[in-house]
Amino acid sequence: MTAISRIFERRGSRGWVILAGEAPPVRGSESSALDPIIDLLRDEGALVILVPGGEIPSSIQPFVKDLIARFRGSLKIVDPFDVDKTLILATCQNAQVVLAIGGNRDDWVRIFDEEQLPADPDSIVANNSVFIAMGSLISVLGEWIYDLDSDQVSDGIGWFPKAIFLPGLEAPASKERVRQQIETQMKSYAISIAPDTIIGVGPQGKVEIWSDAAPEILLGKGWV
Repeated sequence: MTAISRIFERRGSRGWVILAGEAPPVRGSESSALDPIIDLLRDEGALVILVPGGEIPSSIQPFVKDLIARFRGSLKIVDPFDVDKTLILATCQNAQVVLAIGGNRDDWVRIFDEEQLPADPDSIVANNSVFIAMGSLISVLGEWIYDLDSDQVSDGIGWFPKAIFLPGLEAPASKERVRQQIETQMKSYAISIAPDTIIGVGPQGKVEIWSDAAPEILLGKGWV
């Protein structure tokens, strides 16, 4: 296991969980940010887009259009607020790619609090599937959530233990409350996910960074 794999330890052992910024690069028909994701797929299947409120942010639309154009399976767009959680799980479990986008941090906290999505990623990520968390959703998937407006840390969903994710360009080391949290927790870390950052975290400790710039990481105590 590599050092970066140790840092990005996640709950669940099935499929891939992709962490992507709110504006991943799309470089035309010959090469795009989608290429590594498409390479992970073994079978054709459905593409499911989870989007609170049903509105796809404009910054993400080029990526979504590229994904739809490249994906040969069926397409379903699901608003987690409007669909029963049993149906959401069944729809996602039968998908090859689940793309979770849009909304704000509070929307996603509510979705998980109301158990519209499970705290256990293995309940929604199949062995041969890909779950792409993009934009504001990323901030709730760590063990802790950092609120920039209030400068407070609260409990996250915990898909990624001992982690704080900061969407955008905020440097983790520049936030005193983040530093305090990380400094008191063994084997913890905070990471900023820039708009063009894409990180793939797969089974058996596989971690791949599919963006030009490496993300900025702040490590807590206990790392060698």
